[in-house]
Amino acid sequence: MRELGPLQIHLWQYPISDPVDARHLAHAVTFLSHAEMGRASTFNFEKNRAEYVLSHAMLRLVLSQYAPVRPEEWQFLTGPWGKPEIAGPALDIPLWFNLSHADGFAACVAGRVPQLGVDVENMNRKTSHDGLARRFFGAAEYDYLRSLPPHLRREAFFRIWTLKEAYIKAEGKGLSIPLATFSFGFSADNPAQVTFESKESNPDHWSFYEFQSGPDYRISVGARNTGYAAFQVECLDAAPLNG
Repeated sequence: MRELGPLQIHLWQYPISDPVDARHLAHAVTFLSHAEMGRASTFNFEKNRAEYVLSHAMLRLVLSQYAPVRPEEWQFLTGPWGKPEIAGPALDIPLWFNLSHADGFAACVAGRVPQLGVDVENMNRKTSHDGLARRFFGAAEYDYLRSLPPHLRREAFFRIWTLKEAYIKAEGKGLSIPLATFSFGFSADNPAQVTFESKESNPDHWSFYEFQSGPDYRISVGARNTGYAAFQVECLDAAPLNG
């Protein structure tokens, strides 16, 4: 089993081939619960079904790196706003996770801190980033985006978007937190810094980490600080787990 200390976060990355490897998909199916297979069956397109199956199987395989539990034995529940967490089997040391998948890529984080979130986005996804930014970003974020040369705006949009998603997923309250009520700022020497509209939220309680996988995928991780020291984030390849 892998060691995972209180200040460690493991970020597992899994590129999903197109077309999907049939052998890997058949293997992944054996790990999922009936509920997960039912959810997979609701997707209209085979590509989306395969991505769901592979990413959720990856999560189960990742969790089994930290506890003597077979991948198919993990049980999950969802919190009041839909954030999943481990329901069983009971563990000696708490283990928390978060999962994200985009077109052709899955990422999950594992750690000992409950407020932990990850988001991955395919930056080639066709979207009106200016329209979404105008609707969902804070004023300072939108002004920052518009201040950039046009060829830099798409990547900057996904940088902000993944950070925002990582935060609301870490908080576990989903879109009950309006995206415009907190903002991210950037400087040359410091990582992304969050500010909140509400004085009840403290920016010092949060740390954010940014990654890019190849030219296409942007990944952000958010975690609530423990108050002792900074987290160490290690990137790991999940593909060999579903060999």
